[in-house]
Amino acid sequence: MTRAAAFTAEIVRSSSRGLAGLATALLFERVAEATERYGDEGFETWRKTIAARLEALSSALEAGDNTIFSHDVGWFRSMSTSRGIPKADLISAYECMEETLRGQLPEKALGSVDDLMQEGRTALEAEDSLAAEFAPGSEANKLFDLALLGDLSGSRRFMLTGLEEGRFDVEGAIVEVLLPAAREAGRRWHLGKLGIAAEHVVTSTLRSALHSLTAVLDRPEPNGKACFIAAVPGDAHDTGLVAFALLLENRGWRVALAGADTPIEEIDVTAEGYECDLIALSATLTSQRYALSSYLSRRTSKLPVLVGGAAVRDAEDALRLGASGFARDLVEGVTRAEELVEL
Repeated sequence: MTRAAAFTAEIVRSSSRGLAGLATALLFERVAEATERYGDEGFETWRKTIAARLEALSSALEAGDNTIFSHDVGWFRSMSTSRGIPKADLISAYECMEETLRGQLPEKALGSVDDLMQEGRTALEAEDSLAAEFAPGSEANKLFDLALLGDLSGSRRFMLTGLEEGRFDVEGAIVEVLLPAAREAGRRWHLGKLGIAAEHVVTSTLRSALHSLTAVLDRPEPNGKACFIAAVPGDAHDTGLVAFALLLENRGWRVALAGADTPIEEIDVTAEGYECDLIALSATLTSQRYALSSYLSRRTSKLPVLVGGAAVRDAEDALRLGASGFARDLVEGVTRAEELVEL
């Protein structure tokens, strides 16, 4: 990260609320139908939306990785258009954000954002491609349909019967069946095809089915290692954390599962209090990257930290932030965890 990029990132992050407010005011001036279209809460919703894009811009500048911003803009485009927001409004909002940055940032900071804004514009104008992750009739599809019906006991039985009949093993049940079903729930919410309450029903049903696997897990010989598992503040996704805990338990680990939205100032002391050998930390969204980087840059504990989630680009990015290791998925996470504690 260059000094200019670091300077710009700090300015944008510290003033994101004010910048977003100015950009939103400009948007509502230019889009005559905005107040009627988005209702009484529309201004605040757009302010938060633009502020989140500015957070992604700051993270991209800090990491020296433009794709952090372009991927965030692409996600924003997909989510918004799937919910019926006119693409013209998205483009207007982006232009207002860009115009506000150019009007408010010091001249020496503008050069750092030029390429980012151009790549973001390209991502904004791209077409969406959001296909289901599983094939019709697959085990993941069958489990998702049960969860969609709100069949809690049926979902549990499906997982247990599948294990008993050998249709999948424990790892397959988690990685190939349950997690794709959970991602499908998120995909349908993303497309506006599943309401928030219904998405909660599906996700909670799948989490219950996940917990039911503990009834049939073998009790492996303890390997003498313990892992503290958590997500950074603002990350409410915990199904993957529970799944990772089960995979580790299946390999003989003791697990202290903190779960979602864990205060960063308590992570190290709590992990040490539970006598853990490793911390596994997740950050799902780009907007949570700053919480992750703040934690990693300020810690004094010697416990290794394994990170995962879409807020981190790759292993090199994770090491640059200060992590000890990175995993793209849960299976790789188990391998990296064992390497970090020298199992």
